Amino acid sequence: MTTSVDFWIDPMSPWAWTTARWLEEVQSMRDIKVNWRVMCLAILHENDETPPPVQFQEWLRGTWNVARVVEAARADSGDESARALLFAIGRMSNVDRNRDLPAVIEAAVLECGLPASVTEAATTTEFDAVVRTSHDAGMALGGKDVGTPILGMPGPNGTTVGLFGPVVSPTPRGDAAGRLWDGVVLIAQTPGFYELKKERTAKVWCD
Repeated sequence: MTTSVDFWIDPMSPWAWTTARWLEEVQSMRDIKVNWRVMCLAILHENDETPPPVQFQEWLRGTWNVARVVEAARADSGDESARALLFAIGRMSNVDRNRDLPAVIEAAVLECGLPASVTEAATTTEFDAVVRTSHDAGMALGGKDVGTPILGMPGPNGTTVGLFGPVVSPTPRGDAAGRLWDGVVLIAQTPGFYELKKERTAKVWCD
């Protein structure tokens, strides 16, 4: 039986990007279907007690633009187009390291064969409510003190659990990807499991 998995991601996050690439690999090895959903780091940080540095604030504003166009693509052409655009933007931003976000969005929309209206959605508020609803759904499942990505998957006794991560770099491939998935499934189905964490001692590697 195919396992349905919800995955909330802000594609501007390089750590979330490596997890998305891992899930993409897992889909070719395990009978799962991933529902790609958006989070927005700008929403995540909007109530921070201490304002982030100005440069980071500018970057955060750009995460709104990305989330908007992904939802605009979904509204225009369906979930698969949203997934394709999410991956195109993630690749250009994290692998190609293109920091010109308006150019990235325009090129990604063109690559995915989507109309110009999707690009234009980046700087309007038309899809803000949809983005916030998606983001809030992920946070409600993952709980407090989590970020992007959030993985929603079957838990014990037919429940759905939300897990932050897995945070991993570089992206596991082949058998390693499958083994990590099997481990995450075991964790998700363990009643009372809450946290497993270690210090990040290396920079993220995106491919």
